This record gives sequence, structure tokens and C-alpha cells, in this order.
Amino acid sequence: MNNSKIPKAIFSWLLIFSIILFVSGCARWPDGPGPGPGETDYQLKITVEVAGEINTTEGIYYIVLDADSDSIDGPDANINFWEDDYYYIKLENGFFSFAQVKDGVETTAFNGGSFSENKIQATIANSDLGNPSSIDINVLTTDSYNNTYDSLDSYFSISTNLGSSEDILDSEGDSGDSGVDFDLIGVTAQITIP
Repeated sequence: MNNSKIPKAIFSWLLIFSIILFVSGCARWPDGPGPGPGETDYQLKITVEVAGEINTTEGIYYIVLDADSDSIDGPDANINFWEDDYYYIKLENGFFSFAQVKDGVETTAFNGGSFSENKIQATIANSDLGNPSSIDINVLTTDSYNNTYDSLDSYFSISTNLGSSEDILDSEGDSGDSGVDFDLIGVTAQITIP
């Protein structure tokens, strides 16, 4: 074989091999990296409703999520009693943030939330919560020093199976002197797909 044909043969084989790798990679994940074949990344969608209007300048709205699958220690109505190893979504001064509390607080900006009039909506991927089999949820409103205005009468749990849904009503008029803007009246949680 001629010496000039060896590099051409190697180049041809490398080109064919590269094309095969590229095509097989695109067939496995046509939309890019993420859940592999047969895996679905479900998400938790939560809607919070208050009696008045959302007021992010005079108080804070929390959605606290306990994803450790231990149903005896769900999130309490008092922040000081929250166990280590939970997540929360916080709405304060018009901005959302997301944190995992585990050996300290790690806070990041959160783009999965919106609010208008008397409703807050937040959507978070189950993978961001460690893909738990169930999630314990509480919602509370506080002053700027984290003193609780109102919370759900008790935390609730939702399975992370697709289609799971919980509608929770809260007692009205139990937000004390904080007024209707911080008086929770209901929470809806659903497991959906993006």
C-alpha cells in the first residue's frame, strides 16, 4: 500500500466513526442533555392564594418543602423549628429565591415563580429536590424578621407520581394584625410534566 493512501484511509475511517457517534448521540437525546431515555423529569407546581393582595414590601411569603420522606417531621409554622435538610422558595421585595438548608443556607435566584393580585405560583423540578417519592409542604407568611403572620393549619404531603394533586384550604382571618394581604386561604399542589 502506498504511504499516501494510509493517512487517507485513517482519515476516512475517523470521519465515518465520527458520523456514527454523532448520529447515535442525537438519536438518544434529540433535545440535548437531561433525563435519559425512559426517564421523565416531573415538576411540582404550587399555587398559593391570600385573602388580600400579595404585598412583598411589608412581609415575606415562604413555600417550604421537606423532601426527606420522613412524614413525622414536616415543615413547622415557625421558621425557628424547621429541621435541617429542607428547601424553601421565598418571595420578598418582588423577587423569588430558592434555598436548600443543609449545613447552612445556599440561596440562589429562582426563575420558576410569578405573582399577581392575590396569587403566587411557583414551579420547581423534582430533580432540584433530589427526586423524592413524596414532598411535605407548608406555606407561611412572615414579617421581615421571620415572625410568622399565618401558615397552613398543618403541613401536607404530596406523592411525586405524575398527576398527583392536593387542594388545601386554610382558615380565613387568622393572620392577626398583619391583615388580609398575609392571610392564607388556599394552596394547590400538582405534579406535572414540563
